[in-house]
Amino acid sequence: MEVYDEAELARSEAGSEWKPILQMITSRDGAAEIKNLRSGRYLVETRGPGGGNAVYAEISDKPGKVSNQVSLEWPFSLRGTLKTKSLSGELVSNNPWTPFQSVKVQLWSAGLGAPLASDDTGPQGRFRFNETRPGIYVVSIQGRQDHVYPENQIEGYLSVELSPSAPDALASLSLRLAMTSCGIEYSSCSAADTTIATSSRHIKVIYEPGMSEFPAVENAKYKLLDDGGASIAEGTTDRNGIAEVPSEFVGKATLVVASSGLTTVQQLLELLRPNEGAPDLVVTMTTMVGSASGCSAVTLEKHATP
Repeated sequence: MEVYDEAELARSEAGSEWKPILQMITSRDGAAEIKNLRSGRYLVETRGPGGGNAVYAEISDKPGKVSNQVSLEWPFSLRGTLKTKSLSGELVSNNPWTPFQSVKVQLWSAGLGAPLASDDTGPQGRFRFNETRPGIYVVSIQGRQDHVYPENQIEGYLSVELSPSAPDALASLSLRLAMTSCGIEYSSCSAADTTIATSSRHIKVIYEPGMSEFPAVENAKYKLLDDGGASIAEGTTDRNGIAEVPSEFVGKATLVVASSGLTTVQQLLELLRPNEGAPDLVVTMTTMVGSASGCSAVTLEKHATP
């Protein structure tokens, strides 16, 4: 926590760095005591991993209704707090065209001047922390992606509640991550573990109903991988959200579809011999959310082309 004198802030020159008059680290219960301030108005804010917020506090000896306590939120998260049963998992880029080369992960708790633990995942993105005490933690993430500008690298904090016995908690922090101007976006969606058998080579990519006035997702990227992970075909959807994959390939494959701001989808396919009248593969994409209920999905169109 840091405390700033409002009078000093007002006198600061534009562009100059504000300097706190007090710096404190809270105890494990989140409390800190501020002493020996003269009368006046002050800015009190949380700093460091997990962000937080700030309030103005006025010190006065005038009679009236007063409080001797200031409440600050920590950690701060636009998306709320992720509840998990373990501080382990897998972190991957939501854009399969720019995967992580490595991710530096740190675990923080209130009242500490250094992280509880650190890990470097390597390209697989897997990490594990041995902390088991239930409570609120901050997971600091610093990803490295080739051919991505430094300001666009995925970097920031996730607010996490470790709750091993909670029935609604995630089994692990297996997340798809993306970066926006508001910070890290994430989704807990995983690759589908069922296989769709299809004779179609026609893909139709649409938004989740209600997301957009225009249902087609234009310029969504797709790639088709063979059973060994090698690329068979890549491309983008047209203005109607339509793409065609090669008709000559038959066998097991994985379809990957991605679009900025939407949750990437991976679907196992069994590509049968092509049939022009077969139902299209429909990819329904949704925005990145912290719950599996909003995952993008691949289905077969209900009715075949006449």
